[in-house]
Amino acid sequence: MSAGQFSIINPATRQCARLPVTDTHRPVGMYPHSLSGEYRTLLAPHDPDDSYQVYTLGSSQPPRHIDIDGLVVEEVSPFTLLLFHHSLRWCADNVITVFDTTTESFGEMLAPHGADQFVRDEIYGGALFEVDGMLGMSCLNTEFTSIGIWAMQNNESRVWAFKYRFELPVAELTMQFGKFKPYCFGVPSSWDGDVSMLLQFGDWLLQLDMDGKVVASLRRHKGLLPTQHRLKQTLVQHSFFPTLEGYVVNASPFI
Repeated sequence: MSAGQFSIINPATRQCARLPVTDTHRPVGMYPHSLSGEYRTLLAPHDPDDSYQVYTLGSSQPPRHIDIDGLVVEEVSPFTLLLFHHSLRWCADNVITVFDTTTESFGEMLAPHGADQFVRDEIYGGALFEVDGMLGMSCLNTEFTSIGIWAMQNNESRVWAFKYRFELPVAELTMQFGKFKPYCFGVPSSWDGDVSMLLQFGDWLLQLDMDGKVVASLRRHKGLLPTQHRLKQTLVQHSFFPTLEGYVVNASPFI
């Protein structure tokens, strides 16, 4: 992805193609549509007064407009979007926007009670992720000394519970790795019951355990930012690839 251009890539099959981009909308999320088996992208408007759109990959039809039913849909970044239980979700202020990928309709839900006592990104709010099979949310406290983790234990009743607290030795880590970047304060990850945080200090990406100890570190290249997205490889040959502009196999960015 470069300025003004988005691409879709399958690293396993080494296929790459450009996503259609218009002057009015940009792609922010991709999802499999469970009823049709199609892959679709959610397009966000550059003008907040315009509507969201859905585009079916490989289709010759123009994108469809989506009715937001009077909701105020907050700005979304592809780096903060979470696909969970057939819904794309993102958080701003105290509200989590939910885009149901089956019905292709918008809804909203409240962030955890008590999360407003923590610092969140000025634009995108808390970081959403999956923890122990549940919807999770993380927030940094106002002193930058700890990160709180909530989990929604019942997706139907939407009941949140406080799960974990990460200690954050900012002074020690800043001295060793560089200045803390609170505006992209952390990407939580849950794997086999262990929860860790990915944070940015100076030119370094650090993986911390719950006690604030560095588990792993990576000196980042320019433009490399932490996200909650994971690589999940598949050898499936998606039929939409050859229909997209700029389709290549075994070419840039792979060689």
